[in-house]
Amino acid sequence: MDEFISSVKSQTFYMDAFDELISSVYIPCYYWFENTACSDTEFSGTFMAPEILRNSFYQTLQAFPILAGRFKTEKNSRGCVKVDKNNLNMPEYTDSCWDIDFQQTKATGFNTNLLPETFHSACGVTAATRFATTSAKLGIFHIRRFKKQGGVLVFVGIAHALVDGYGEFAFMSRWTEISQWMHDKTKPTPSTEPFIHDRAIHAGYRIHDTQAINKLTLEAVASASMLSKFLSRLSIGKRNILYKAITKPSQFACCSFHIPANRLQELHESVQECAPAGTRLSANDVITALITMVIGQAVHNTRTDKHGNRFLSRLTCSLLGSKSPRLETLAAFAVNMRPRTKHPDAMRFVGNLSFVQSVLLPTEAVQAEPSVPNLLAIASEIRKSLLSMDTGYVGQLNYLLNKEPDTHMRLAIHNAQFKNRIMVSCISKVGHYSLDFGDGTPLLARPLFRSYPNTVFIMPSHPDLGGCDVVMSLDRDVANLVVNDKNWMRLVDTHAFDI
Repeated sequence: MDEFISSVKSQTFYMDAFDELISSVYIPCYYWFENTACSDTEFSGTFMAPEILRNSFYQTLQAFPILAGRFKTEKNSRGCVKVDKNNLNMPEYTDSCWDIDFQQTKATGFNTNLLPETFHSACGVTAATRFATTSAKLGIFHIRRFKKQGGVLVFVGIAHALVDGYGEFAFMSRWTEISQWMHDKTKPTPSTEPFIHDRAIHAGYRIHDTQAINKLTLEAVASASMLSKFLSRLSIGKRNILYKAITKPSQFACCSFHIPANRLQELHESVQECAPAGTRLSANDVITALITMVIGQAVHNTRTDKHGNRFLSRLTCSLLGSKSPRLETLAAFAVNMRPRTKHPDAMRFVGNLSFVQSVLLPTEAVQAEPSVPNLLAIASEIRKSLLSMDTGYVGQLNYLLNKEPDTHMRLAIHNAQFKNRIMVSCISKVGHYSLDFGDGTPLLARPLFRSYPNTVFIMPSHPDLGGCDVVMSLDRDVANLVVNDKNWMRLVDTHAFDI
């Protein structure tokens, strides 16, 4: 820690519209490591040695000084993170032991609801519970060791306003790389290449033309209102106090589903075979189409007043002169834009560069039977929208959202009008199962969001299993319908409810 403290400089990192939109959440991920050398007797040695993990963590932190800063809001309502070397806000890092058996926890499917309540309180399910004060920690890192060194749980949560999923994985990759080297000096010397946190990188591809932006987004950012202006003038802390008041994480259930590779391939091929010549769909396009239909139908069959962020939805509709939420399905997809920007430094930028593309789907399309033709129609719309996200799209959307002080809030308010908004993040290329602190890769890696409804992650399963895992954060009533949906469950071989 001393080496980090002596190396850090006072600096300010200004946030842009993308950061402001997601300033109320962490990116939470649980990594479960099993000590395969452990027996019924005490393990001889130290599994994932505390000193190595701690020293490698603070060495990694030197490449992420932004994590030692504080959220501030300037007079022009622009948010930033200020790092003061004389008053650092160090990330929360703890390492302690549990009197809990790893194998028993494994037998439950690693259900986090069975972990001590103090652990949940420490991690926090939404950053809004913490970010209402200037002393909020921008990074949370908790190491928990099971008895007799049977295994270790590593919880990581970094403020989404600072990084996207790519950025958090970059932190984890550097941390494990350094830890491996400290564990075994014959390993390659860890990289010292600096990461980029300065949002000024976006100016390199800012374009004033709006032709690449779809009509839905243009409609959203053009709709100024009293509510958008009010919310944009609030400090990050006050916005999060409001968000904390209207969000009840306990109303959400996290569910995990494993889809075998052969079933996913069969579904993909059946849809691709019916596609017009020249149309190439990915397996993710098809599975996302099915997820959209399954969740959309479940939401449609639950009571409106039990869905999602009810207060914000009602307030939005009232102030915008609408009697009830819009019933179409708004399907949104997070896409890592780094490879598409063609910017020479994009791959070193760890801030938010995973942009969201949205597709508006008519109710009748989502409510239809998920037959091959119907899946093809939705998957084709998804593929078409994703192909439009090129270098020009990045620059144009960045320009639009930063054009006026409340533009980003207009987008958030526009999205809140929809009863059924489904957010899908495909992280199939993120190597969670390659992370190794020196004693082996994780047995399970799982992101868990409990602060937003209808949030879905598609990610690789453990290499020994193959296929993919789908993790959903859903309203409990919606989750109950999803796990009983025959069209969805025939694709799944195992699942866990309310993890």
